[in-house]
Amino acid sequence: MRKVCVHNDGMLSVILLLILSASLCQAQTSRSAQAYLSRANERYAKGELNAAIADYDIAITFDPGSAEANCNRGNARQDKGDLDGAITDYTKVIQLLPRSAVAYYNRGNARKAKGDIDGAIDDYSSAIALNHRFAEAYSNRAHARLGSDLNGVIADCDRAIEINPRLAKAYVNRGAARKEKGNLNEAIADFSKAIALDPGLAIGYNNRGATLSERGELDKAITDYNRSIQINPRLAVAYLNRGLVLLIQGKTVEAGRDFDQCIELDSDLRTVLAKRINEIDRRH
Repeated sequence: MRKVCVHNDGMLSVILLLILSASLCQAQTSRSAQAYLSRANERYAKGELNAAIADYDIAITFDPGSAEANCNRGNARQDKGDLDGAITDYTKVIQLLPRSAVAYYNRGNARKAKGDIDGAIDDYSSAIALNHRFAEAYSNRAHARLGSDLNGVIADCDRAIEINPRLAKAYVNRGAARKEKGNLNEAIADFSKAIALDPGLAIGYNNRGATLSERGELDKAITDYNRSIQINPRLAVAYLNRGLVLLIQGKTVEAGRDFDQCIELDSDLRTVLAKRINEIDRRH
């Protein structure tokens, strides 16, 4: 008697159909995730942060394991000022790619911007452990250490410059540490090198101006502050520093305008400004 396996054949057909259907769904999901990711990247490049984040959200919904989508959404969130959201995204990337030096570096930047200096230093150190030639990580760790470890700052900057002699911000950070240690000539040399490498680096002019002012070269300091403000009219500390020099020179009206502009741009500098004015009043 011949066996008729209709039931088994039917089950096999159903299983094959389910496998094919699942494969098609996965392919469609992958294509959808990539489409939204591509559009999000285009929008981010144009500075359309809200639209980019919305597209990254959808891409991640389709593919939660996309390190690129999570990383780029973190970048967009950080640019927008959503530091907690950025840290969450970078942490997800670290979970997905635990040996990604860039992921730790990005989270370190967000933590530093939030004021979590210890957390930032830890992340930069992790990035450096994963990539010993990550010059930017050395430079940013140096910046995070400025308030606590000047020798460590200089060592980090020396290493960053050894890896990448054209990294302007490493010279700025080393100059800042040298200025704090009282090595004014070396600080000015570092700031000048940074400016030579990147003539559009406003903070380089500001910091050199502050060092020249400390050396008593007030006119040269004013010239540097003017250039700093010309490059970045929203750099509050440059108005503060220029105003202080103008005050020393007896130009109180001009100084007052600079102080007002400084506080308008960054009200958190009000206490620093008051302290510096008091110091000038005591010396003069």
